[in-house]
Amino acid sequence: MRPSDPLVIVATRIRVEERMLIEALERRRLPFAHIDDRRLVYRVGGPPPAWRAVFNRALSATRRIEVSRYCEAVGVPVLNAAATLDRCDNKIAGTLALHGAGLPVPDTCVALDPAHGTEAVAQVGYPAVVKPVVGSWGRGLARVNDPDAAEAVFALREQLPSPIQKLGYAQQYVPGRDLRVLVVGDRAVAAIERSSGHWVRNTARGARPTARTVDAALADLAERAARAVGGGILGVDLLENDDGRRVVLEVNGGVEFHGLAEAHPTLRIADLMIDHALELAA
Repeated sequence: MRPSDPLVIVATRIRVEERMLIEALERRRLPFAHIDDRRLVYRVGGPPPAWRAVFNRALSATRRIEVSRYCEAVGVPVLNAAATLDRCDNKIAGTLALHGAGLPVPDTCVALDPAHGTEAVAQVGYPAVVKPVVGSWGRGLARVNDPDAAEAVFALREQLPSPIQKLGYAQQYVPGRDLRVLVVGDRAVAAIERSSGHWVRNTARGARPTARTVDAALADLAERAARAVGGGILGVDLLENDDGRRVVLEVNGGVEFHGLAEAHPTLRIADLMIDHALELAA
């Protein structure tokens, strides 16, 4: 890759995060280009694009992994790698990777058919959270407090059209403070606590982000979680209870960071990401 080759932002639309990346690239006078993933067409075996590195910000999980798969095939550094996205975009794969690396995760049970979803919930106990295996922004989550509620949730899952939507993923409900840690490369660079009157505390659903100090234990846990899924630019979601114990919920491969930027106004998050991309391309 040549320094004159552009850093490419593959994004379905320009949101706050993509705008921050563009502004940082313009300020640093680095060549860049934006490509809408919906318009990406390539010929297998054709000449590789002259891209220095790619920020894969596609909204669709299906297109996102295909963008990374293509970049890797033609030798272009991409954030994040296809294997990382595969583990992050599928909650079963992510939980198996985290647990396999020895990280603390909520008690989790999987049913491969909704007819047996209530069995999965019974194994983790009530209250439990039933989650879609593929999804983001806190959509499709259901907290169930008794067998009747669990049965109703899985009866609805039975009617969904996609086989992956029918999978049952039940997790122990763990009360506590909701934390997100941003990991860039091998380093936890910032953290926030998300607060809301609702038990689902995504900033996309109006949760308020406040800055948290990344202490040594929190950094170690987040960095280990990032390594477990393959590393890159990642958002590690954790819960912390009153005695300080923490569990890892999931790792986000298409991480949104506007809440982190709001809580840490002096931290140049986009620049940290650009620095990491340039290191990969060197």
